[in-house]
Amino acid sequence: MCIFVRETRIPDRDLSAPAYLYAGTMTYDSHTGDRPMRILWKLHHALPADVYTAARAIAA
Repeated sequence: MCIFVRETRIPDRDLSAPAYLYAGTMTYDSHTGDRPMRILWKLHHALPADVYTAARAIAA
C-alpha cells in the first residue's frame, strides 16, 4: 500500500488543490478502537526530514 501526504488543504494559486507528496509504501501494523479507529502503519522508508517535522507539528 502507498501513502501520499500534503501539508495543507489551502489551494495553490495555480492549482485547485495543493499537490500530494509520494511518501512511499507502508504495511499495516495494528489498530485500536472502533469509533474513531486508530490505525498504525509502518513506513518502509523514513519520511524526508522536512516532511517529518511538518507532520509532527500538525499531529501535536
